[in-house]
Amino acid sequence: MLDKLLGSGSYESFDMRCMVTGQFAVGKSSLVKLLVGDNVPEGRQPTDGISLIEGRCGLDLETRSWIMVDPATYNALDVVYNKVLMTSVEGNESEQTKTQKKQPVDRQKKDDTHPPMSEATKSKVFPVNLSDEPTTQPQAAHVLSPKMSSSESKRQQMKKKMTTKMTKEEIRKRMEKVLKSGKYKMKVGRLIFWDFGGQYVYYTTHQTFMTFRALFLVVFDGSKKLNEEVPDVLCFPGQHMTPTPAVFLLHWVNSILTYCKVVYAGIPKILFVATHKDKIPVEDVETRRALLYSEVEELFRDHEGRNHLVLDKQIFVNATDKADQEIEDLKEAITELTFDHPCWGERMPNAWVPLELEIAELVAAGKQILSLEEVEELNTISKVSVLDLEQLHEFLHFQHSLGKIVYIDTEQLRDYVIINPLLMVEVMRSFVTDKVFWPKKKSMQEIFRRMSDSGIICRGDMYSIWDQKDFRAILPYKEFIFNILIHLDILAEQRRYDIATGMRLPVENYFVPCMVTERNTTSFMVKECKPERAICLAFVFKGTVIPPALPNRLISACLSMWNVKQYKGRQLLFSGFIGLSFDKSHDIVVCVEGNKILLYIVHRTSSGLIVPDIATGVKECLVTTMERISDFYHSTIHAKSSEKSPFHVEYSCSEMQCFISEKEALLEKGWVCEKHNYKDRNWLVWNQDKKQEQCEPNCPGRLVFTHNLDNIFCIFEIRKFNFKDSETYRETELKATQM
Repeated sequence: MLDKLLGSGSYESFDMRCMVTGQFAVGKSSLVKLLVGDNVPEGRQPTDGISLIEGRCGLDLETRSWIMVDPATYNALDVVYNKVLMTSVEGNESEQTKTQKKQPVDRQKKDDTHPPMSEATKSKVFPVNLSDEPTTQPQAAHVLSPKMSSSESKRQQMKKKMTTKMTKEEIRKRMEKVLKSGKYKMKVGRLIFWDFGGQYVYYTTHQTFMTFRALFLVVFDGSKKLNEEVPDVLCFPGQHMTPTPAVFLLHWVNSILTYCKVVYAGIPKILFVATHKDKIPVEDVETRRALLYSEVEELFRDHEGRNHLVLDKQIFVNATDKADQEIEDLKEAITELTFDHPCWGERMPNAWVPLELEIAELVAAGKQILSLEEVEELNTISKVSVLDLEQLHEFLHFQHSLGKIVYIDTEQLRDYVIINPLLMVEVMRSFVTDKVFWPKKKSMQEIFRRMSDSGIICRGDMYSIWDQKDFRAILPYKEFIFNILIHLDILAEQRRYDIATGMRLPVENYFVPCMVTERNTTSFMVKECKPERAICLAFVFKGTVIPPALPNRLISACLSMWNVKQYKGRQLLFSGFIGLSFDKSHDIVVCVEGNKILLYIVHRTSSGLIVPDIATGVKECLVTTMERISDFYHSTIHAKSSEKSPFHVEYSCSEMQCFISEKEALLEKGWVCEKHNYKDRNWLVWNQDKKQEQCEPNCPGRLVFTHNLDNIFCIFEIRKFNFKDSETYRETELKATQM
């Protein structure tokens, strides 16, 4: 489908996202300011969530020099025209003739008698700034325009029939205006800087925005040794090592490579940048540089993602000094890596341009979200190019993969399109934020304190947060936003059922695991989760540090399926740890330990009485859930979910100390644990034979009911649905209990 559209005419897209990551307080924001030509303010200015800076600089495509842009000249409406005008390539005429009947855009092209530009003209005229991802200022007050969020304005908009503004004649006139403008002299690609806040609380939300279509800068404090302890900070969940710069470097590299699926070998590239050179005596700078990068080299010597790492640049900057020559060296490195990136100059279909322009104008006017019907109408009424339904969905999926929109094609979410992705940055920042950024109002402080202590926020409190001036534009779409946050496992519904009737109770509370920082200090693992009562398996990840986003989102998914266990008056919900009640006899524990996520099934009396169906179902559920979480980050139309998983499964012996890989276990008829010197078959409990899917006819738990199914199930079989589709399970079990 995409190839057909490209054959009808295309343009080259020159955009690069530079994602600046790293530990907190290492100078990331200062570095970005220097790169875009801003002054660096005195004192530390921590970043709340993500700061996005675009339209400020670009790269001359011929000379490869950096072009700085005056913010006052940044135009969010003309940039797509400019891009297409300067790089448009007509498709093969015979191919156009063949596809005229199927491709409305071809018919429009045939009718267009406006002469193409000469090659000479193309080489002389080009905008200083390019942007096919237009946005307004990054401040929340501007991004979430109050004018567009009022109920009255929304009602008025919905009453009006949407009409096209982009006729072919108007496109021609605007393009002529671009040509006549004296400002547009160069052919420039665009650089967009994403400045990621370094506090731990943000690590679950950052990964949502990571993509292989980017260049990553991992920043660290060069005035400190890599093994020097970072004071006043907890290490990552399940990590018993001392928090050091090396741990944070490992975290960021592992996060990037976990959440950016490899579509091209060695892409994305990760460039290390050391800061705080000004704290080192001038005569010692080169010695320090050599030491730092030898430590980085050693840290990643055997790392599986080593081919993604740029280790030969050895950049060491003073991120407060515009005159530092190494800032220019960093720019040269960014330029080189950008031009080498396979997505730089990627061809895009001309047929998409009219709809891109319509969306760009709405974003520039402050619109954040469109219904799918509104998008379809924008497309249908176009006088330039109309995409058929299949092409429109291809457009939405591809634009999502580029990070220009947010479109999640699931039953609950496909009715809306977020046309300004900055909205999601603001949504997450509204409640997932570091303590230093908590609102000053006393009632708001109390909401955030409760959420931090318990990991729970109620619906009413969330509405109160969104009723603040900066976030009021979220309220008209609150149900849609809630569903997105649940889909991303940022929020987890605290589902409750009436004990007497089995009826599902309204959801009022939501878990926010990434806001929980307290560690497990209970005696549950020592006194209850013992070898004689439990079995264990491990999901083993590459590297030494698991990105916190993954276990946090796994915990969220678990919370939506099972209830948190109460133990000695405390809920077993902690940072990187959760205990869950499956039934009266079985409990589930999920926790992080090093580079493993451990799964335990704990029986009330004996591990020998653990029901294999339950163990198998829980295991399959969590495998599917983790693959789903990983696939969301990897989701592009180029990267398929069948690619290699970032983890593998290992089974423990009966003492829960030794592990064997799933591949080895399935080849062995009986595994002999060498350390404990006995044959172990616990792994079989995790892999129950699935041939028999129904209870015997005389099963006392059999419940007959109708659920658009021809088969008859018992309550235990219904529970198994939970492992594949928690919503279907709850609805099905509810129907069963009502009979």
